[in-house]
Amino acid sequence: MSGSSRQLPAAARRRALAIDLLAAAAIAAVAIALAAGVGVLGFVALPVLLVGLVWLGLEALARRLRARRQLN
Repeated sequence: MSGSSRQLPAAARRRALAIDLLAAAAIAAVAIALAAGVGVLGFVALPVLLVGLVWLGLEALARRLRARRQLN
């Protein structure tokens, strides 16, 4: 006779519930970590994107001004 066949039904239900709760906690922790990571990434990425776009705009403007000076 194996150990699992001598297990009481209530004990089996408690063990299954404990495993389900641990799995739910692990999934929730991963979801919270990913959501927090996306928020932090967005918080950092938006200013970096804006600074990069302004930088590129200023470089394009400087190139145009230099080209205009060389034509005159």
